Amino acid sequence: MISIDYHQRLANISGQITRLFLLIISLFILFSFNRFLFFSLFSDSNVGTNEFFKILNGFLLGIKYDSATIIYGLSIPIFLFYLGIVIPVKKYLPICRIISKIWTTLIFFLFLFIFCIDVFFYEFYQDHLNIIFFEIFEDDTQAVINTILKNYPVFAIVTGLMILGSVVYYLLGKVFYHQHENAIKPLKHIGILGGSFIVFAIMGRASFGLFPIGMMDAAYTDDVFLNKLAPNPVFTFEKAIEARIEQKNAIPFWRRNKYKDDIRSAFSKTAEYFLGSGEKNLDPTITTNSYFTQKSKSNEHHKSNPPHVIIVMMEGFGSWILDYESEKFQISCGVSDWIEKSIYFDHFIQSGYSSIQNLAATILSLPSIPGRVPFTQRKYGIIPFESAFAEKYRQKGYETTFVYGGKLSWQRIGNFIPHQGFDHVYGEGDFDYNTPKTDWGVYDEYLFQFVYDILINSNTPQFILFFTTTNHPPYELPSSFDAPSLYMSESLKSVIRGNENLAQKRFAAYQYASCQLNGFLNDLYNEPLLKNTITAVTADHNLQGIRNYTEQDLMHQFRVPFFILGPVEIIGIPKIISGFGTHVDISPTLIELTLPKTTYLSFGKNLLVSTNELSVVNQNGIIFSSEHVLRYNYPNHQTMEFYQWKSLKRWSLNRIKDVNLEKKLSDYMTAYFSTASYYLEEEWNKNSSSLTIKKEKN
Repeated sequence: MISIDYHQRLANISGQITRLFLLIISLFILFSFNRFLFFSLFSDSNVGTNEFFKILNGFLLGIKYDSATIIYGLSIPIFLFYLGIVIPVKKYLPICRIISKIWTTLIFFLFLFIFCIDVFFYEFYQDHLNIIFFEIFEDDTQAVINTILKNYPVFAIVTGLMILGSVVYYLLGKVFYHQHENAIKPLKHIGILGGSFIVFAIMGRASFGLFPIGMMDAAYTDDVFLNKLAPNPVFTFEKAIEARIEQKNAIPFWRRNKYKDDIRSAFSKTAEYFLGSGEKNLDPTITTNSYFTQKSKSNEHHKSNPPHVIIVMMEGFGSWILDYESEKFQISCGVSDWIEKSIYFDHFIQSGYSSIQNLAATILSLPSIPGRVPFTQRKYGIIPFESAFAEKYRQKGYETTFVYGGKLSWQRIGNFIPHQGFDHVYGEGDFDYNTPKTDWGVYDEYLFQFVYDILINSNTPQFILFFTTTNHPPYELPSSFDAPSLYMSESLKSVIRGNENLAQKRFAAYQYASCQLNGFLNDLYNEPLLKNTITAVTADHNLQGIRNYTEQDLMHQFRVPFFILGPVEIIGIPKIISGFGTHVDISPTLIELTLPKTTYLSFGKNLLVSTNELSVVNQNGIIFSSEHVLRYNYPNHQTMEFYQWKSLKRWSLNRIKDVNLEKKLSDYMTAYFSTASYYLEEEWNKNSSSLTIKKEKN
């Protein structure tokens, strides 16, 4: 027979579980308020987000995501109280209440902190917290922390949250406390406990389907922004953690996708659809060399007078802002004039979503693979690659140099770069200790001067790739900089998202970087000793986080400048080339232009020949083709959006639906990424044995 004490215990647990629902309702209100705030901050009524019922559906769907998040957040108190049913210790329940009170306060603090971070994250990346968050902390950690402290009111936020947390802790005393419940009706309390358990289980799944609610359920409409309305940032961050763990332990991309049993087919499709090489390089053996080895043409002029070759990678140097250049808004500081004298590729797309991805794509002529940790952070960061094109210049008698304005510990490039054909690798530590700098590196003016000094003092042809840092948060500029006019027009203000003062600060940093680039090009091409120089200028990624990008303007979100300057005898007359290109294509384009009769391996194409029918990809799972654009979600193996270009100029898009075309484009894109993944493994296997021998000798 069950004792009266046990009945009382059951009644007390039942009463405590009942009071939990008050807390759950409060959290639902909090999450809904955060969603309303998110909508208020980032929605744009001009792009269709003013459709009431679609918005309402987003908020209602959001309740499901909140349900799962809240239950998992309260899982410890729920578990402890239900465990109390079978633990007949008198002090157990009081201890549970203390633990639950502390736990719930911490969870509440964590929820609010994530809400705050998500606002700033979305402002920059136009997405909720996702796996990119972890890339931030693979940068120079100290610089990241300093940047955050300078750009955002971290201490004010944390202090406010701590005060709020103290209030919450006090209020939780109204939820977690001992109340002597009526133990006369045990069946009632058993019913409450059983019914509550079922409710908690349903809330945790947030779905009556085969699978619990997931990210793919968020795409309830054809509006990209509204599809981000329902998932709360705590849910997306938890999924990012799962993806990060999976990513760290994942098998190679090519072994997880369609072409794992037919890699030769992937090679063939890649060669045809992305390089335009058709069947000419095919070979019965399955190696990347047999498919992607190319040879540049002969050039007698270069034999006797090889030009210097300079590649400038500008931090955060997006293309779209140049369209707003005016007398009052001198954002390019003269760089637009140089673009008019160059070969300009106006449909150039960033290969990856971060700086290191695009730097690696440039150096190795290799596309950035979806969902992968950067090359430099993995085992591949310590081996030489056949496709590293600096080595081709070194073999032809060039002195090869890499210069980074920041620390070489950033993304471990100090280990990676020397293996890729560079004679010299310089970073912030190679500048004079007193050189003015930000947390991310020396000011650009000193970096440009450093490179110019190498060139003017050289006796051999130079190949130099260098990467700037100043146009980066916290956007600090030297006090000596005399800035030209930078007055924002109303048309520019209309596309700005968020704080105009912060936007102005970012434009000022962009302008400063432009002025230093303009000064460098002036010095370079006004010096008779250096006129035989080919200069290629590009950016690591677009100018992120300032403007709203509509679906129609998707290309502008990923478009960066790429232009080539040099003697007319080498590059020809200035012109605009509108074929799609990415960082992967820089290597073959420059080799074909400056290195005659050179055999090289590349996953890119020569942009100087007709490339209008060839496609490019972006690491986010986007393929840009001559007629269509597809955005594909690789984790979920699901098409997200499919578009058609509005005109032959390929600037704006319309969403369409064509299942067959979608499948065709996703197959081609998967083939390209699979080929790149296979090559990584091939290079590792080729070099790992020599690494083992070196270790044994040491």
